[in-house]
Amino acid sequence: MSVAGWLTEPLAYPFMQRACAATLAVGVAAPVAGVWATTRRLVYLTDAMSHAILAGVAAAALLGASLLVGGLVAAMAMALLVAVLVIHVRLSEDSAIGVAGQGLFALGIIGVSQSADPRALTHVLFGNPLTVTTADVIAELVVAGLVVLAVATSLPLLVATTFDPAHARTLGVRTGLVDTAVIVALGLVVVISLTTVGVLMALTLCIAPAAAARLLSLRIRRVLFLAAGLGVAAGLAGLMASYHLGLPAGPTVGVLAATEVALAALIRSAGTRFRHTGRVSPGERAAGPIHRSAGQR
Repeated sequence: MSVAGWLTEPLAYPFMQRACAATLAVGVAAPVAGVWATTRRLVYLTDAMSHAILAGVAAAALLGASLLVGGLVAAMAMALLVAVLVIHVRLSEDSAIGVAGQGLFALGIIGVSQSADPRALTHVLFGNPLTVTTADVIAELVVAGLVVLAVATSLPLLVATTFDPAHARTLGVRTGLVDTAVIVALGLVVVISLTTVGVLMALTLCIAPAAAARLLSLRIRRVLFLAAGLGVAAGLAGLMASYHLGLPAGPTVGVLAATEVALAALIRSAGTRFRHTGRVSPGERAAGPIHRSAGQR
């Protein structure tokens, strides 16, 4: 089979068209939000949130409600619980995140275990983009579009509060409100990642393309574009590989996203060595004519 056929054959099926649309939405939005998780050191919170939403998803499934809404409610509940544990109980932030995230994750596993479908837990944990409905795709496209639009319109504010929050506060910027908005955005992309990569791989799709992009560039706009491109590449390539090779989609996407980080590290290392090799030290420049003169004699 040709490369073109390998890519286009699956698109003849409606379920693959929906899966590609959902993967495209998540592949763009998750790394764009993930850039801010890495720069603001919110990776641990994002990881805990990706586990905590299982409780909301399980409750929504048992009640016949929207999984997207259930996951979002659980993410916000976790953020509130962390705030209570830190402010009122005086736990450290890391401890509060661990307690809230893992507690809700355990509660979610209990809830999913009550499902009549024994495959439900596997689908939630590892994702199954081949089962997404048209309503799921529309919801994910809307949420992804809102997240990307919010980042694009508030980019100067995000940069200021991320890299120099003290100065931003002196200018009257409500940094706490911006922090809350970033956490909400991370919660949204984690929730819409459920159908594509599942609870366990959601963090990978958020963080790995963002980390790879940061290895390749220091300019934030370029990092955002690179992260989105790498996220889409990992998502669609993983989806096609899972179709042709019979592999689980979520873990395949996760492996490819992690591989992008390794490749980015190699590219950066090679570029650094090339720049160092191409440089000539002042001592070498001074010695050059002497060596040439000696050779001529």
